[in-house]
Amino acid sequence: MSHKHPDNPFGQHGGELPDYSEEAVKAPVKESWAKDPRKKKFVQRAFITLLLLLALVPAYKQAKEWRASSLMKKSGEAFALGDGQKGLALLKQALALAPGSPRIQYAVELYNARSGDAESLDKLIRRMKSGQSDDQELLGIAEVAAMRDRKDLAHEALCLLPSKSAKRDFLRRSLLEASLKAREGSPLEAADFCLRRSEEAPSKDDSGFLRIQSALNLLSSGDEAQIPHSLDLIQGVIGDRSKASLAAWRIMTQLLLAPPRGIVVPDEVKQAGRMAAILPSLSGRSEGDELLAADLAIKANPDSKPQIAEKLIKVRQLSSRAAQLDLARWLNGRGFQKEVIRMAGADKPATDTDWLLVVLDAKSSLGDLDDIPKMISSPAGAGIQEGVRHLYLAKVAMTKGDKATADSEWANVGASLHLEKPEILAYIAGYEEQIGVLDRAAQTYRELANREETQVNGLVGLIRCQPQDASAKQLIPIYVELLAAVPDNQDASCDLAYLRLLAKEDVPEAAAIAEKLYQSQPNTLTRISTMALGRLRTGDARGALEVYHDKVIDWDSAPAPWKAVRVAVLNAGGETAEAGKLTVSINPKVLRPEERELLAPLHKDSK
Repeated sequence: MSHKHPDNPFGQHGGELPDYSEEAVKAPVKESWAKDPRKKKFVQRAFITLLLLLALVPAYKQAKEWRASSLMKKSGEAFALGDGQKGLALLKQALALAPGSPRIQYAVELYNARSGDAESLDKLIRRMKSGQSDDQELLGIAEVAAMRDRKDLAHEALCLLPSKSAKRDFLRRSLLEASLKAREGSPLEAADFCLRRSEEAPSKDDSGFLRIQSALNLLSSGDEAQIPHSLDLIQGVIGDRSKASLAAWRIMTQLLLAPPRGIVVPDEVKQAGRMAAILPSLSGRSEGDELLAADLAIKANPDSKPQIAEKLIKVRQLSSRAAQLDLARWLNGRGFQKEVIRMAGADKPATDTDWLLVVLDAKSSLGDLDDIPKMISSPAGAGIQEGVRHLYLAKVAMTKGDKATADSEWANVGASLHLEKPEILAYIAGYEEQIGVLDRAAQTYRELANREETQVNGLVGLIRCQPQDASAKQLIPIYVELLAAVPDNQDASCDLAYLRLLAKEDVPEAAAIAEKLYQSQPNTLTRISTMALGRLRTGDARGALEVYHDKVIDWDSAPAPWKAVRVAVLNAGGETAEAGKLTVSINPKVLRPEERELLAPLHKDSK
């Protein structure tokens, strides 16, 4: 039987498929990619892209450094204008953009020097003397030196600046030179300098800031005759609607709401209403400014206080969490604790620690303390620092008359102070001061004073917590510490001189300081009284009387200590009848022991 092949379904004539194992297959010819137009174009584009990326990396880095330098310059301007918060924010932005830039690192050193770090300032001085400092750094060194009352160093840095800097950095240099004039001579001379420079300023903004500084120098002179002129300058800058207008508005607001001693704005109620109405027309205003405007409106019309509070609550219903918290704190400070609790509702204080603290403040002020322990144990309470937790528990125990628990909780507060952050310490101290436990507040302020970054605020708070009748000897060490921290603070220097004269310590030196400080502010009752006491302590009774000559003083409203000094001077000068009349108006309970001793010779003579 012969072998028969199977049918081939693919063949038209029944032929067999070829035997592939025996037939050679030719490989296709590959063409070079360079001859393929599409591939060639793709490679060219990829190569160009790579070159661009390589070129963009240094360009991008350079752009970031340029932007960082621009921010750094703006930061310096903010510090020069006294806006430390803005200056620090801009510096942080610059640092984030170019953390490795040497210029940014030197700017950080400069910030540390502004904050009082002597080592950082020494590093900058060495750079300056070796010729490595640029214009912005030299300006910063001069500003820090002026703040530290190192006038020779400030002038040295200014002399190293090129002539073109006088025009390019017109505002900063003008403010710096004015500051040096104020420290070297008279604030009135500095005020005149700023006014002259304001007329030469390259822009309305620079002119405005210089007129503001002129006004501040006039106010700091202590010359009551200059107050109307300074207020006119501030009002003029507000009316300019320039970048300086908001700063001027804030100063006027401060003068209306919390005026320094001896400064009174004429027709202040009407002015408060006017300032409140002006704010919406000023650019750059913040939510904090709106709360200041609310305070002004309340001052202008106290009866409108509830309506103003309700309007703010309604306006900020959809605001950010931070804005609502700021409003809640403002409401707490204005007596609207029930509105704060209503704003917070039940959920916020249960889940948000900041809201819990605000509500705890409100309930504490209202005396509604029953829920406080339970609220502190809530999930939000877990975020409360130990010191604050024990603070509220101590307050609850005090209110309920549970002395043992209160003492235990106060001991816990004291034990936690060294572990708390500065902002928590400030909160605790402020709360303790608010509820009247001044001995506890003094302990917390001392903890703040022991830390370099909060030393000055801690010492000021510590002084504020001293008993009204505390002896001068008790206060002198605190003022010595304060003056060491801020050696250029003339008010602290005057207070220390007065205390030393009261206590009869270092009398010749204290009297000489009183004479010098009097020359810069001859119409301020504090300076007048300190100088008069200095002359009295050095045996110059006639000279002490002459200090008051031609001075217009309202003795009916004068503070008791200055009345006591006046009585002692009158008595020493033989004017006992007038001394006796003034003595009748003095409450000895508000005097220090040494101040009561000033009245002793008169009482002795009357016997």
